[in-house]
Amino acid sequence: MVESAEARWEYDAVEVGQVGPPITIEITVELISQYAVAVRNDNPAYRPSSGATAERGRILAMPSMITRVAPLRRHDIAANNGFVALERTSENPRQTPFSKCEVRWFAPLRAGDSITSYGKIVDKYERRNNKFVTFRVEAANQRGEVVAEYDYTCIFEYALGQKQREKSR
Repeated sequence: MVESAEARWEYDAVEVGQVGPPITIEITVELISQYAVAVRNDNPAYRPSSGATAERGRILAMPSMITRVAPLRRHDIAANNGFVALERTSENPRQTPFSKCEVRWFAPLRAGDSITSYGKIVDKYERRNNKFVTFRVEAANQRGEVVAEYDYTCIFEYALGQKQREKSR
């Protein structure tokens, strides 16, 4: 039998304090407009004209855009710590379904901002024999001001005998 060389990021390998690499995304007028279209927000404040670039620092992004400009990137946290995320393993990949999310905003997102973020593990726990992992994404602008952070919890492992949804075939 051939052993897989992949180090799977199973619940027991997840440790509070594991971090992922930072990523920087610039908020442009076009990105704000594209996001508004994607989430079906018709407010003209989020769909400025192409000539609005001169006043770009005054154009605000929707607060929910934080998840677009500061993405979770669980697979990068796994890789940064020597593991392969369970969704990306070559043998028996599986999902770690979303359980809950809590966002805290500290400053507005504006066109012209460069948002640098990274994710880290802040908690892991068991409830009713299900195993959960909570990630935190912290995001700061180009001046180093924290603009937002959010905690995102996933079910890493179901309790034995608990029915899981089967993938559609």
